[in-house]
Amino acid sequence: MNRGPVRRPTQADIARLAGVSQATVSLVLNDRDSDVRISPATRQRVLAAMREWGYVANLSARSLAGGRSRIIGVYTFEPVFPTTSVDFYFPFLLGMEQQAAELGYDLLLFTSAGGQRQIFRDGTTRLSLADGALLLGRYPNTEEIEQLRDFGYPFVYVGHREVSGPPVSYVAADYTSATQQLTERLFGLGHEHVAYARIGDGDLQPSRDREKGFRRAVPSGRERRLPGPVWTLESTEDVEGLLAEMRRGGITGLVAEQDLLAEEILAVAHRRGLSVPGDLSVVALGDTMGARGTGTDWTRLVVPREEMGRQATRLLVRLLEADDREAVSENVECPLAPGTTVGPPAGGGEAPRNGRES
Repeated sequence: MNRGPVRRPTQADIARLAGVSQATVSLVLNDRDSDVRISPATRQRVLAAMREWGYVANLSARSLAGGRSRIIGVYTFEPVFPTTSVDFYFPFLLGMEQQAAELGYDLLLFTSAGGQRQIFRDGTTRLSLADGALLLGRYPNTEEIEQLRDFGYPFVYVGHREVSGPPVSYVAADYTSATQQLTERLFGLGHEHVAYARIGDGDLQPSRDREKGFRRAVPSGRERRLPGPVWTLESTEDVEGLLAEMRRGGITGLVAEQDLLAEEILAVAHRRGLSVPGDLSVVALGDTMGARGTGTDWTRLVVPREEMGRQATRLLVRLLEADDREAVSENVECPLAPGTTVGPPAGGGEAPRNGRES
C-alpha cells in the first residue's frame, strides 16, 4: 500500500510528543535568554522528541522570528573554493573553520546560481540564511558590498577594503609596515639604490598598501634618501628589460611584489651570469598567485592568511553579539622570513658614477 510522502514534522508535533507547549520547543531551539526557566529534564525530553522524529529547524523561519542560527556564511567574489591544500584561499578558510568551531558556530559556504556570482538577486540575498558573513575576493563588486552594508547585514571583509560612504568592517594584513621594514633592511645592508616592481594592476588595495610601505622607508643614520623607482610590468616577458634598466641605474636592491616576478628575476639574473644576493638582493612581498614554487628561500614577508581568517571570524562574532555594530578595521602583523636572497651590495653599494653598468 502506498502511503504517500511522509509529512515533515513541525514544532507543534514535537510539542505534543514531548508534552510541552510550542513556545517551550521554540525556546529550546533558539537557546535564547528568557525569564522562562526550562528544567534540564524538560529540555532533554524536547531534544529526544526532535531526534525521534528527525526534526530539523527551518532556518529561514527562525531568522524571521528573530532567532539566531549560529551559522556564519562565507562568500567569495571569485569561484575559488579550494580543491587542494596549496590553494591561495585554503589557509583563510582553515582559520575561519577552526575559529568558528571554537566559538560554537558553523560555516556555510555560499556560491552563486546561474554562473554569475552575485550577493543580491531581485533585491534579496541568500546570505540572510546565516547570522552574518565573511567576504573574500581579489576583485570584489564594491557596489554589492555597499548595498550589503546599507541593507544592515553584518559582515567582515577579509582584506583591506575601502568603499564610498560609511566604512565597512575588515581585517587586513599589515603590508605597509612589513614592506617598510624589508626595504629599510636593504638600506641597512648598504644598498643606496633600491627599486620596487610588480606585474599587473597597481590600483588594487593590497598593491597600494605595499607600495606605501616602500615609499615610507628611510635609511637610518645617513643622509635622507628616498627609495628609487616603482615599475609596473605587463607580464614576465618584461623582466629582461627591467633587469637591464636596473643595471644601468646602479640598482642593487629590488622589492618584488609577486613571487612569480621574483622567480623570473632570479632566472634572468642567472642567465646573465649574475648572482642573488651577490650582485642583486631581492625581497618578495608575499603575493603567491601564479608562482611556480621554485623552492627558493626568499627574504620575504609572510601573508598571515590563517590568522586573518581566525581574526575576521572573531570580529564578526563580536559584531553579532554586540548592541552597537559600528564598523571596525583591524590589521594583522605580517611575519618576516630572513631568507637567503638579501645581502650587502657588491663593492660596498657604490653606484657607477656615469649611471651605467661598469
